[in-house]
Amino acid sequence: MKPEKKPKTEGKKESSSEFFERLRPKFLDWRPPTEEEKEAEVKARRDAKEAELKRVTELAKVRDLEKAALSKKRRSAAAKNKQRKPG
Repeated sequence: MKPEKKPKTEGKKESSSEFFERLRPKFLDWRPPTEEEKEAEVKARRDAKEAELKRVTELAKVRDLEKAALSKKRRSAAAKNKQRKPG
């Protein structure tokens, strides 16, 4: 018995210039950012930093208010307990 030959798969025909263009590393196409792009990035970072600072500040305010309310509640409960106990 003779082994059967596999049919050759016909691939997409491309020219050698297309082949080498496809293999060309992408980093060679890199261009430095323009001044406008740099400014936009700086502004975006600054805005993100300000937003984060605002969020953290709000969380700190809420936490401080909760602490103050809790300590006030404890003080008033302690004062009521003092008044109830004859001393």
